[in-house]
Amino acid sequence: MDHRAVYVGMDLGTFKTAVATAHGVREVIPTAIGKPKDHVARTLLGRDTVFGADLTEHRLALDIIRPFEKGALKYLDGKDVKFDAAKVAAHKDAARQVVEHAVAITRPPKGLPIFGVIGAPSRASIASKSVILEAASTTFDAVLIVSEPFSIAYGCNKLSDALVVDIGAGTIDLCPLRGTLPTDDEQVTIPLGGDFVDEHLEALLRQAHPEAQFSRAMLREIKERHGGVIDTNERAIVTLPCRGKPTQLDVTGVVREACRRILNPIIEGIRDLIARHDPEFQPRLLANILLGGGGSQIKGLDRALEEGLREYGQAKVKRVPDPVYAGAIGALKLAMGLPGSQWEKLSTAKGQSYFAGPETLMFPQAPKVEVSLRAAA
Repeated sequence: MDHRAVYVGMDLGTFKTAVATAHGVREVIPTAIGKPKDHVARTLLGRDTVFGADLTEHRLALDIIRPFEKGALKYLDGKDVKFDAAKVAAHKDAARQVVEHAVAITRPPKGLPIFGVIGAPSRASIASKSVILEAASTTFDAVLIVSEPFSIAYGCNKLSDALVVDIGAGTIDLCPLRGTLPTDDEQVTIPLGGDFVDEHLEALLRQAHPEAQFSRAMLREIKERHGGVIDTNERAIVTLPCRGKPTQLDVTGVVREACRRILNPIIEGIRDLIARHDPEFQPRLLANILLGGGGSQIKGLDRALEEGLREYGQAKVKRVPDPVYAGAIGALKLAMGLPGSQWEKLSTAKGQSYFAGPETLMFPQAPKVEVSLRAAA
């Protein structure tokens, strides 16, 4: 590690962005920006762009842009989510501002180059990664894009005989670890996640309690507090306005049903991924499955996955200790482990696309720079 540089690890999530720095700062912010709806809102807020907790505090006065909503820009193409050119441009600008703000709130020492590693979904396309690089180009002097689940594994020292399942708001990413950087073909990205659960929870709750009034933020809070996939004696009792009157509602069944919507896709993804590997390696993957991301905190998910995989052998599923910062910490560890000479080469190639791939960093129209896990350890 070069002490004459600032090192940053970032988990650029669909809903939240976590950042960790070598000078000991950790922060998490919404992956969103807010724009005042009109002149009155602009006068009230006193600024053109709003970040962080103010997005919730002043949400009625804001047009909120989540640049990676439904995987837009980060995994899916804009056409897949029916974005026109103007909206794609607005989302790209929002992504840039989120990255800038995330680094700025860590208060990096002035006058030093900023080197960083950012997590992206396992099967993000080159075009999607280029969007992230473009968003980071005004903040970082050099940056690498790595698989989000790989950064989680790296931070947890799970670099061999493990399978990471990273459950985010927009995607669920599965990544096997065998002591080397995984290839794209070895990984799986499922284009659904926490937002998918929220959408089903909203539909189910409106069907069960049509008189209830709620916002998407209220639904997310209910899910985070009561979300689970197995039957328990614990009831999910919430208070929601019904025609303006606060009313207690039992939402146990609808919350559980909504959360279970991601269970089968994860099980099928794990089965598909494991089946691709050497038969001698398959039992070791199955016995060391690591859950990361915000969705990993759904109650009973580890047990339900073990049960769903029973016919394939003895599955063992564990949650990462710190799902909020696990990806950012792993990215930071990787950034700090790369030799300073590698960062200097990346810095001189700024403006070109470069991604961490199997044993190499790829520079279009530039020399390949060899980077091994040993050098990065």
